[in-house]
This record gives sequence, C-alpha cells and structure tokens, in this order.
Amino acid sequence: MFTFGGSMEPDQFSFSNVQTVIITHNKGFKPFVYVITNSGEVGFCQITHDSDNQLTLSFQNSLSGIAFVR
Repeated sequence: MFTFGGSMEPDQFSFSNVQTVIITHNKGFKPFVYVITNSGEVGFCQITHDSDNQLTLSFQNSLSGIAFVR
C-alpha cells in the first residue's frame, strides 16, 4: 500500500458526557470527521470547521464517545 505523508489511521479524540467538543487537529485542512458513541452507535452532530486546524462538534444531548478525524 502506498501512502502520502502520514498514517492511514484516523486520529482519535475521546470525550465524556459533553454537548460540545473542540478539537485542535493541526492538519492544515478541513478533515473528514465521524463520531462513535460509547454504546457503539454513530453519533450525529453539527461539525463546524473553525479553521484549517480546529473544529467544533455540537451534540443535541450530552454524549460520550470518540471522534475520528481523518
């Protein structure tokens, strides 16, 4: 497999019992993001790319889980 600069694995950011998560990823672009809750379900949220290096996840209710940033 051939990759251009960096790992094929997404960066992981854990969060616990919050409605808002601010992630500083320092990728220099607006990455693809998905969320898996602690119960193993896809978490639906609003994703705001604050800049090319930071994003904010906003949930309707408090959640715990992991945000995957690729």
